[in-house]
Amino acid sequence: MVNEDKFYEKQIGFSYWYVKHKLLLKNILTVVLTVIIILLAAYNLYLLVFNLAIFQDDYQQIITDFTTPNSDYQALRQLSLPQPIQIGQMQSFANRDKYDIIAEIANPNQKWWASFNYQFQIGQELTAKRQGFILPGQRKNLFGLALERGNLASQLVLSDVSWEKEINFENLYQERYRFDIKETEFLSARELGVGEEIPVNRLIFKVVNESAYNFRNVNFLVFLKAGNQIAAVNQIVLESFLSGQTRESAVTFFQALPRITSVDIIPEVNILDENVFLRF
Repeated sequence: MVNEDKFYEKQIGFSYWYVKHKLLLKNILTVVLTVIIILLAAYNLYLLVFNLAIFQDDYQQIITDFTTPNSDYQALRQLSLPQPIQIGQMQSFANRDKYDIIAEIANPNQKWWASFNYQFQIGQELTAKRQGFILPGQRKNLFGLALERGNLASQLVLSDVSWEKEINFENLYQERYRFDIKETEFLSARELGVGEEIPVNRLIFKVVNESAYNFRNVNFLVFLKAGNQIAAVNQIVLESFLSGQTRESAVTFFQALPRITSVDIIPEVNILDENVFLRF
């Protein structure tokens, strides 16, 4: 019991001493920590000045490298972006007192498609804007039909070009772009029985929508050829072209034509735009 009493007395004595000197101990600890912080700050400042003096050239090079655009990164980023649409030659075809124009364009990107507006420059004026698109890797013609002074068109102007990436394009193309054009027949003015004095020619064809998709509109570009040369162009739009449907169409050409030896009919629909499909 005597030992326990002495132990408790020591505890009480220490507690009394701590309470009495608590503020003093706090001040001493604050001073010690402040001195340590000042010493550490002074040491770090010394190291900074020393390193700047010794390694100043290396430091400047690091700063320069950090703030200078990385040419390798820029080149890589440039490769990941779509390349511009390529514009080819233009051709014009007399259409009574006006002209039809076609301009060839090509998309060098295999995974990107673009939508845009286009116009033809005729003299100092631009034709009205029309909307267009081009699929990945596609080469196609843009049409301008029945334009006054169209033979003076000097260039194709693209604007508001918007790119979208489609990594599954090949599969979608095989699935959605399935049109079978058949029973094509071109009838000249003489064959129509109107006489060669009246320049009326007609192309008749049938087309089958072999895809599983219903389309709001499908545009068909028509090229009449005399030998290897394009003699005339036109287009026709088929509305509400349903899956499995066969449609018969006729396109009329109101101009004098040479002997037509072949016909190209190209369905044009943006299969990557979900708005072209009918929903039931």
